[in-house]
Amino acid sequence: MKIAILANNTPSFIKPMATGLQNMLSHLSVQSEIFDNGLAMLNYSYINNVSINCKNFVKSGLNILSPKTYYQHQKVTLQLVKQFEAQLNGYDAIIVVCNIPDAFLKQKLHRIEQIRQQQNNVPIILYQNYYLATRGNWSNSIIKAGGFGLERYDWYLAASISSIYPLSKEEHPYSVIGHDLRDDILIPKTGEKFKVLLDFKRKGFEKYRALQIQALEESNIAFTELSGRYSQNEIKKIYQEHSALFLSFKESFGLPIVENQLCGNYIFTPFSGWVASHYLNKQVNQGGEGQLGDNFIVYNNNLEELKDSLLDCKKKYNAVKNYQQFKLQYSAFYQGDLIVLKKCLDKLRCGEIHSNSHIKYLRLNKDIVNDKNCKLNY
Repeated sequence: MKIAILANNTPSFIKPMATGLQNMLSHLSVQSEIFDNGLAMLNYSYINNVSINCKNFVKSGLNILSPKTYYQHQKVTLQLVKQFEAQLNGYDAIIVVCNIPDAFLKQKLHRIEQIRQQQNNVPIILYQNYYLATRGNWSNSIIKAGGFGLERYDWYLAASISSIYPLSKEEHPYSVIGHDLRDDILIPKTGEKFKVLLDFKRKGFEKYRALQIQALEESNIAFTELSGRYSQNEIKKIYQEHSALFLSFKESFGLPIVENQLCGNYIFTPFSGWVASHYLNKQVNQGGEGQLGDNFIVYNNNLEELKDSLLDCKKKYNAVKNYQQFKLQYSAFYQGDLIVLKKCLDKLRCGEIHSNSHIKYLRLNKDIVNDKNCKLNY
């Protein structure tokens, strides 16, 4: 079996996910190839190229004033696209690594439908941090705006399907395979002074940041605020130099949550619902909140509770112990779930997942639960 993995090479979660997936496939003796320009190929159109040229011109000027702040969009030509699409003939499956909502918008990755016509026997699979049907109002908004629902892909690979939103009881087309993000940088660093890392600022969430900084200053704990742009290696080294990560907004998944725990760091969040994809042992058909691992500190957006938690964590901080706890409680986020991935590959081999599988998933869209049907505590 040979699999094409379509990704990009921008500093985001997509390339690490693609690399981790390739590692998991390799452990199962499955050959795969990552196309770093795969998403750019799927997005190609003449109008899109004109838009990219304009954006890259503006960003080049802005980077003169503020170096490394704006990354250039990938640009491809029609000739390269045709060569790429012809090359896909040699693969047994295509796995697209992309974010939501882009993976489901009609104006994004629009050549998927053209590839279906050309490679009419090759299944197209989406690998994402989560599963569309557990995204609540977000899912419904995409569909109501004219986007695709679950009928766009022939199967779904997800790192997690844990959510505050319950999954409908019908049989769904997903395999929860986790992540394999291990590398030589994301490892515990012993002997470091307790130091907190504040995630990037988010508009509309300033009050949560203000409380975090107040607690840190009153507790006399050193901290760093992330800003600007970093390469993958740069940001990983920053994670390794700290002891805890403070979240700045509600995460759909949050790859840094996993990467920081690989370094032995605590994860501070004002509400457990901000990290719902990390609930442990939660039934997928049940809504509401769940239990988090021991490295998570939920302080209920309370100043005194946060200060007490900070001092307690500073006193007992042990990067290696936190790392080992992460491996124990989130093994699928540490090295991936190869058993589940193998079952998915077996479905591909026997034809249970095929190039027309997506057609029957249209009916599942109507049962996606939204905010009106899900009681939230924050």
